Amino acid sequence: MEPPHTYVRDASASVVHHGDYLNGRDGYTLCGTALGNPTRLDPAETDVAPCSACEAKLVEYHLTWWRDRAQTVTAELDALRVKYREMADLVDDHRHQPAASQHKADVTEASGAETSEGVEEPKTLLDHARRELLELCRQCDDAVPYWRLKNLMQAFSDKLSTDERVLLAQEIGTEGSLIRWCTTEIVKYGHSVTNNPVQVESEATWDAWTQDSYQTPKKTKWRLGRSHNGS
Repeated sequence: MEPPHTYVRDASASVVHHGDYLNGRDGYTLCGTALGNPTRLDPAETDVAPCSACEAKLVEYHLTWWRDRAQTVTAELDALRVKYREMADLVDDHRHQPAASQHKADVTEASGAETSEGVEEPKTLLDHARRELLELCRQCDDAVPYWRLKNLMQAFSDKLSTDERVLLAQEIGTEGSLIRWCTTEIVKYGHSVTNNPVQVESEATWDAWTQDSYQTPKKTKWRLGRSHNGS
């Protein structure tokens, strides 16, 4: 890429000039000559050498043109650098997004899927309970109050018959209780249960077990006593 050139001359003269590149004035040449009736010429078809005064100022024009071009390219590069940093920060934030946020998105998506048309109805009692939990998690931010969980599951249990409660206990299996199962499910959704006595009880049981298991056994002293028969 080279600086563009424009050749002009007066209609009544034979001297060829460069256009006024530096000031952009119509009817003037690069050397400052005023043309009464300027005529534009095609540089490719012009065999006559331009005037020496215009040629002398051509270096200044070239330097100015390349400087403006460099400033334009620099500004474009700076804008690209800013855009790149913004995109890099966005990718980095997404890469380090907390797992809980992703779980919350999964909960919202699952909750929305439950209410869409054509969704298969829950087949088991735990599926029904899971739907209740999804709705509860959607209403809470990051933590589910224990009293809300307890009231929800109490209402759910009250609607069951005796046989259904037996079947529910079989579905829960090793979890032991409905509340404990709910706590595990809520954690899977990226939430926590505040003021949860089930968790406190589990931690206390674990602490007691580890304390008993790793407690240093007391030393026993064996003493030889005298025989009552005088031997």
